[in-house]
Amino acid sequence: MNQKKKAKRFAQLHVKGTPLLLYNAWDAGSAQSVLEAGAKAITTSSWSVAAAQGYQDGEAIPIEFAEQIVGRIATSVDAPVTVDFEGGYSEDDSELADNISRLIDLGVIGVNFEDRVVKGSGLYSVDRQAQRLGAIRKAAAQKRVDLFVNARTDVFFEHGEDAAQAVDEAKGPRPTQMQARPASSSLA
Repeated sequence: MNQKKKAKRFAQLHVKGTPLLLYNAWDAGSAQSVLEAGAKAITTSSWSVAAAQGYQDGEAIPIEFAEQIVGRIATSVDAPVTVDFEGGYSEDDSELADNISRLIDLGVIGVNFEDRVVKGSGLYSVDRQAQRLGAIRKAAAQKRVDLFVNARTDVFFEHGEDAAQAVDEAKGPRPTQMQARPASSSLA
């Protein structure tokens, strides 16, 4: 199955009322085992990929090494692969887009993208996170890949008591519903 078919298959797995269960893999062998157990897609966990190699979570594993692992996973399975890419390994939107482009080139069809400042503290503002998501969308559009973006919030990760901020974030421009797709995409 080529990358475009994998992206289409991943989109088809998202059915309202039927949650898609994704199981984490941390290397090519675990990805193959997950598929053999019946999974329809593979996802990585930043923590498990890092910990399996002796690194802490939080972009401590060098991006080049993470890309090697992700590339091996993506080429070893005939299924959609989505990657927990934490904060994208950059504060700079252009570099973020380049990082995403390399993941796409490795065969990835989706990313989990956090709104917390990985190498700092707190969360990006809604506007700043929307700009970052825009850079990801643009990179995917340039590659003409229907990249699925799980734009998650980590408001409770460091600030579990801040429910008011979670409500304010939810009232924002809804970046969690953004999905990077080429302009000519026929997917709704």
